[in-house]
Order: sequence, then C-alpha cells, then structure tokens
Amino acid sequence: MPAMQTAVSAMNSAFSAESLRGLRDGSEAFSPVEGNTLVDALRTVRGLEMSDSIYDYVAGWPTALQRCVQAVIWENLRRDASVPITFAWTPGYDYSVTVYDVLDTDETAGGITVLFTSRYPRDPHPLASKAGA
Repeated sequence: MPAMQTAVSAMNSAFSAESLRGLRDGSEAFSPVEGNTLVDALRTVRGLEMSDSIYDYVAGWPTALQRCVQAVIWENLRRDASVPITFAWTPGYDYSVTVYDVLDTDETAGGITVLFTSRYPRDPHPLASKAGA
C-alpha cells in the first residue's frame, strides 16, 4: 500500500467529526500567516501518528499545494460551521490537490474532501534530476 494511502487514513481519523472540536483550539498552527509549514502544523495534531518518512514526503510536495491544504484546514477550523475533512489519494503523473467543500444543510451533513494526486513516494518525477538545471 502506498505511503500516501497510509497517511490519508491517519488524517481521516484526526479530522473526523468526532475530532474537530479538539482541533479548533490548535487552529492557529495552520494559519498561513504564522510561518508554520503544513508539516509543522500536522505534527501538532493530537492523535495524528505518521512516520517521519511520510512527513518528509509531504514536505517535498510543491509549496503552493502544501499551503493550499494548510489553508483549507485553517479556514475549516476557524469558521462557525466546521465540517469533517476527508482526505483521499490517487496515483498520478504530477502533484495536484482538488478540494470539495460542502456545508451542512437542513437535510444533509456537509464535509470537505481533499483529493491528493501524486506519484508513488519512491517514483521520482522525471524532472526531479533537472531541478537544478
């Protein structure tokens, strides 16, 4: 099983409806203006247990995508109607993040879905060796 699938499973537990109340107090760790990285912020989440290799892999993602995910989490924890966040991963050629945000209604519960797309962690991008060129 890819490391990202392991990571999103752990994140789904940490950002579930049951866990959201406890996360609101630490929401500033996800603030984009505080200077924390996504990995720094994730390391503060009580009950989120991921290996250093997973954190290192996430830290290697494009920074704009890391900040996107960080901002989604921060905004959700700050707003009055926080909803659970579901994380999913699919393999692909390049890195991408797709976000779906559905607020609660009178008829149905809402939620945020964050879909990550990336290569397998041990499958380097073909341009990685040319990064310094």
